[in-house]
Amino acid sequence: MSPSPNSDDTESLLFQLGTRIDSLEKIPMSAGVLLAISLASFFTYYDFSNYAYISPMLKESWNIQDSEIALGASLTVLGYVIGAVLITIYADLYGRKPALVISVLLLAGGSILAASAQDMTQMVIFRLITGIGIGSEIAIVATYIGEISPKSKRGRYTSLIVFFGWTGIALSGPISFALFEGEINDFVQIDGWRIILAIAVIPALFALILRMRMPESLRWLISKGKMEEANRLLIKLGLDPITRQGVVNHSERENASNNVSDVTKEFKQEDKKGLKRSSHGADKNLTILFRNIVTFRNIVTNRRIVFSRISILSAIWSLALIPIYASLLLVVEYTNQGYEIGESIAVNMIASSGFVAGGICSLIIADRIERKYQIALSCAVMGMAFILRGIFIQDYLGLVISSFMAFGANAWMISNLLTYTAENFPTEIRSTCSGIVEGAGRLIATVGPFVFIMLVTFGFFNLMVGLAAFSFVAAIVVLLLGRNTLNLSLERLNG
Repeated sequence: MSPSPNSDDTESLLFQLGTRIDSLEKIPMSAGVLLAISLASFFTYYDFSNYAYISPMLKESWNIQDSEIALGASLTVLGYVIGAVLITIYADLYGRKPALVISVLLLAGGSILAASAQDMTQMVIFRLITGIGIGSEIAIVATYIGEISPKSKRGRYTSLIVFFGWTGIALSGPISFALFEGEINDFVQIDGWRIILAIAVIPALFALILRMRMPESLRWLISKGKMEEANRLLIKLGLDPITRQGVVNHSERENASNNVSDVTKEFKQEDKKGLKRSSHGADKNLTILFRNIVTFRNIVTNRRIVFSRISILSAIWSLALIPIYASLLLVVEYTNQGYEIGESIAVNMIASSGFVAGGICSLIIADRIERKYQIALSCAVMGMAFILRGIFIQDYLGLVISSFMAFGANAWMISNLLTYTAENFPTEIRSTCSGIVEGAGRLIATVGPFVFIMLVTFGFFNLMVGLAAFSFVAAIVVLLLGRNTLNLSLERLNG
């Protein structure tokens, strides 16, 4: 058992570790680790968007009301909030790796159950489970990738992982549309919507297998006083081990090297213990965790810093997400503006390629421009895209192009927000605080559809201007209150 880490020792060791990681040219992990996370990212975002496409099929199959469809969507969002908070707490207490395994299990299990649902009551419950997996996955992945990436590549690697998610969103429409056709359904004798939900489990299972073999976050190991395990992993990755004196001597490196052959076996044993861990000592661990949150690494005079960051980031997330959540009603509103239902769905399906374009944009410039400026600019572009929707509502091509802009700005913004949020908190509480921020932001943003209903009475153009205002305010908040984080080590940002 590792000794309880001293706060000063831990900070010193984290600085040493951060220096080693930040000096690297690329992430010190195999392609298999990146694939394990990327596959689940594809599945997460695919599942996030496919509910909108299967809703008409559910209404037809079960003869249900719009209110029941809305309940399923609401419970999914509630699941995001639960997962973003509860599973991220687990990630800070027991490790990023077991939490990532749990999140993909929830995702796969929830989707399989939803695909086999026999009525809307079951669907609502199973969508809640899926939502918990989605919420935890999004928050913990950003934490994990940020902790194992060099400072000069943090944004790029996070954007790379999320890019697979944007691809999942872009493909969910065409996949759903293809499965709407009767020929496939007649051949397999299964409702198309069940296939749409179940098909994503395939990449999730591959991701689960790969995740069982992925290493734990080095920074998390050090924060928990597990220096021996961290050093074995460092040597396995070809990096120098760390010491409390800051200098690696030959005997220490040799001792650590002699144990490298046992690292995989020990990590597997530790994983089993972590996944099967009883509640014994959980209260004590939770007390320590929340004490760290309240005192910001036990520095009582600076406790307001962590709460200030949570408040500012939650405000940015909620302001940015309110117009996005409100947009869930746009397909229906397009029909009110005179378009056929097929034309309305096609607007989103065609324009969803903007998610891929926005993801590529983020990949290219992620670590070239200060992140808060990218977030502000993407919010401003999204706001302008909403206004253009209002202008071109009777011009189908213009509506598609402006929607493409909105989706692209959305992807660019979220990719940066995920990186930016995780950068703002120390290792001991990074996952929990990121989860609180994203959970609070998404919870507040659920007012989006109600804002939509309130503003639409003033006309479509005024509706779009009103939603754009939230994006513009988000841009102003991040410019005025956001911190600079580009090319700064996580330890310097939170020291």
